[in-house]
Amino acid sequence: MGANCSPDSGVIMKIAYCIRKNWKVAHGGDVVQMVNTKAEIEKVYNVEIRIIDNVKDLNSFSPDIAHIFNMQTLEESSEYVQEAKLLGAKVVLSTIYWDMSHARFIDNFARLGFFCNSEYYKRIYKIYKNSEVYMASIFGKPKSVTKNYEDKVRNFLQEFDWYLPNSEEEMLIINDTFGTNYKNYSVIPNSVDFNKFPYFSNKQRKGFISAARIEPVKNQLQLVDICRASNWDLTLVGGVTPNNLRYLEAVKKHAIGSGRIKISAQNLAQNELGHLFKTHILASFRESPGLSSLEALSSGMNVVVCDSDYCPTDTYFKGLIDQHVFVCDPYSKKSIHKAMKAAYELDTPRTNVLLKFNWANTGYETFKVYEKLV
Repeated sequence: MGANCSPDSGVIMKIAYCIRKNWKVAHGGDVVQMVNTKAEIEKVYNVEIRIIDNVKDLNSFSPDIAHIFNMQTLEESSEYVQEAKLLGAKVVLSTIYWDMSHARFIDNFARLGFFCNSEYYKRIYKIYKNSEVYMASIFGKPKSVTKNYEDKVRNFLQEFDWYLPNSEEEMLIINDTFGTNYKNYSVIPNSVDFNKFPYFSNKQRKGFISAARIEPVKNQLQLVDICRASNWDLTLVGGVTPNNLRYLEAVKKHAIGSGRIKISAQNLAQNELGHLFKTHILASFRESPGLSSLEALSSGMNVVVCDSDYCPTDTYFKGLIDQHVFVCDPYSKKSIHKAMKAAYELDTPRTNVLLKFNWANTGYETFKVYEKLV
């Protein structure tokens, strides 16, 4: 039976949130999940949660539980696990994992100046994936597909007391990829801050928006081509890193001559725009499932997302497919166009259809795991 850490119990549970060193400057889904989960748990339970970004600080804190965010930062996360075990702490992992092979393919070709803009890239991907495994066996690169790396991940995973994937699909991929069969897990979905992204009832919504970093994996180039050919209104909103400036220029070049495509390469708040647009598109090559899709749907837009090969559609959108959520193959302009057209022609949600995906629930479900272990 777990410890009683309700506000009246007097028992304080000490929890270390272990995160990569650059979390303050490189915000990602792991940081959003960590910060919001911490805030919700601290509101309700008698806990001391400390964010740890240096393994040396773990020893001085001596937690009951070490909660590690992100298995893809393998070296840092492994150090946290080893130190936590020495301290006698239980260890929990927010896996934050998905098949990265499509994203690697798109990024590697982008470095060579080739940006995906036709279905032929899907055929090339199949050849690439087979050759990637072969090249890794000879040259040891890319490291993430070598047998040595897979063995390291497998050894890393076996150290944990509990796993917290963002979806059922995520845990299936982990077990399939690494030949494991872990059943000691609880699905903790991504959530939405409904104060920042409230539902808007607006029958005058029009046009498409895509809120995402402007980069090849997010696939904005194909969106521009589709909207230009169809004479549709499109707004792209998202920051761009220095290594993706060439992609941004390609996106802008393809938009030349269309007065209906607007590109804002900065991190504008989507919550300031959500009431204006009818449909949000995130036709990227890897999402889990993409916070901007959840935020758009909760604020009253229909959304287009990539299909189940690239996104956990069942966990997040079951019952909403072909009503307010429309799936596409990110390699195919025809598929993306069909999904966008269907999403735009149907009515938008009359209420917030994602109420169960809130941070209060995330905090509650996460803390239930802590109580079970301590």
